[in-house]
Amino acid sequence: MDKSFFRREFSARRKALDAGTRSSADAAIRDRIRALPEFVSAPGAAGFAAFGAEPDLLPLMAERPFYLPRFEAAEGRYAMVRVRDPERDLVPGRYGILEPRPELPAVGEELRRELLYLVPAVACDRTGTRLGRGGGWYDRILAGVRRAPVAVIYGCQLSEDPLPREAHDLAVGLIVTEAGVFRCGRGND
Repeated sequence: MDKSFFRREFSARRKALDAGTRSSADAAIRDRIRALPEFVSAPGAAGFAAFGAEPDLLPLMAERPFYLPRFEAAEGRYAMVRVRDPERDLVPGRYGILEPRPELPAVGEELRRELLYLVPAVACDRTGTRLGRGGGWYDRILAGVRRAPVAVIYGCQLSEDPLPREAHDLAVGLIVTEAGVFRCGRGND
C-alpha cells in the first residue's frame, strides 16, 4: 500500500481522539520527554507547534531552550529559531502553522546540528520509519543533525506493521507516546 493510504488511516485515528484524551496524553508525552537523557543532555530541543490534533509540546519551552522551525521563503527552507514565549513569539506561518516571528534570529548551523529534534508524524513503526504529512520538509530539516530524532505521536499512531519507506526518508531513533518510549529497532524502555 502507498503512503497516502497510511496517512488517511492514521490521521483518522488521531482525529478520533477527544480533547480530554489528547490533553491527558499530551501531559504524559511531555513527562516522558522530560525524562529522556537525550532531552536533558542536549543544548536545547527543536520541537513543533501542534497543528490540528498533534501533541502539544509548547509547555516544554519553560524548561529547556526551545526552538521551532520558521520557513525562510527567500531560501526555500526552514530555519530553527529560539522561542521563549508562545504568546509573544509565534505567528501563523506557512500552511497556517504557528512559527517564530520574522524578526527573531535563526540559530547558527553548529547549534542547529546539536539540538534534539522532537518531530511530528502521522505514523511511525518500530523500526523508526516516520510517515509525515508529505513533502519531505522534515527530512530536509533533519539533514546533518547529530542526535537521533525523536518522533512524538499518540499511541494510536504507532504501527505494528512496517510502513512504506523510500531511500530519502530519514528514520527516527526514538518514538515517544503517552504509553512509553520506544527505541527503534530495540523494543521499548
